[in-house]
Amino acid sequence: MYNNLMKKRKFRPKEVLLSLTAKCNLRCAHCSIEQRKTVLNKKTALKFINACARAGINRVGFTGGEPFLSLGLMCAISKEAARRGTFFSRVMTNGGWFRTEKELIQAMRRLFAAGYDGNFCLSVDAFHHQELNKCASFARAATVIWARPDIVSIAAVQGAKNDETRKRIAELARLLDGRLAGPRNRPFAIKGAGLFAKIFYIDLSPIGKAASLKDPWDGRWFKDDLCMGPGNVLFVLPDGTVKPCCGYASDADILTIGSIKRDSPEQLLKNARKNLFISSIFSSGFHPVRKRLERAGVRFPGKTTNHCFFCHYITRCVPQLKAFF
Repeated sequence: MYNNLMKKRKFRPKEVLLSLTAKCNLRCAHCSIEQRKTVLNKKTALKFINACARAGINRVGFTGGEPFLSLGLMCAISKEAARRGTFFSRVMTNGGWFRTEKELIQAMRRLFAAGYDGNFCLSVDAFHHQELNKCASFARAATVIWARPDIVSIAAVQGAKNDETRKRIAELARLLDGRLAGPRNRPFAIKGAGLFAKIFYIDLSPIGKAASLKDPWDGRWFKDDLCMGPGNVLFVLPDGTVKPCCGYASDADILTIGSIKRDSPEQLLKNARKNLFISSIFSSGFHPVRKRLERAGVRFPGKTTNHCFFCHYITRCVPQLKAFF
């Protein structure tokens, strides 16, 4: 039934992205996540993962907060997912959550024993002020324990403080006894002995605490019309709420499609289909949404190349958004 429903809509999530906790060891200047003690319920999460596997959603990933601050839960879910034959995508981490090398190695071996065989994506840029020597230790440990040179990648926020970001990535490469590959101003990987870490760049959305870092209205409309980047996942927040996207607007009420506490994967997809705002985004893209709002009299401060920022803007600054859909 679930697969038949997916064929009718462009919102076709094949991955569950679990935000295990809102807790984090960092306080980053650009981060708008409200740090709370809420942690995803283990029993509910395991039940949902099993339901997703039966429904054909065959990939799971972990984010936060800092997911390693809920290591026990991440290991339990990994063990169950591995038992079901579910694939893993990535763990988003700042790589600086541990206090000692011993704690790091024990945690990584525990996750390995649980069956996790996905990737680790390290957030390294001007905004994450973790100790880079810890990031290097994390990368080395993952590469050795999983015996994979490409198991670690780098996620770097760009759009402000780019010079500082490049310096931090270069310093990480030095600590790993590696070198940067690609253009000097935008390298695509760190290469070293037994290590190949790809670098992915994320466009800064100047919202919340980051609102003063750059002008989001940069004079051009985004090219990425369909929300296929951070979107098209079942993004589960620590309280069990589910969104179709892990982007900057994901805390907006209009993007809520249910909760794993009460909804099956099939019901979540039905809820998304009934939500005309979400359906419009995933079936036609953001430009038709923008034009519909403009025809209704909505005037924007300018044009933006960041469709995640655009989504954040309209879900907060357009009164009674649901009335237009």
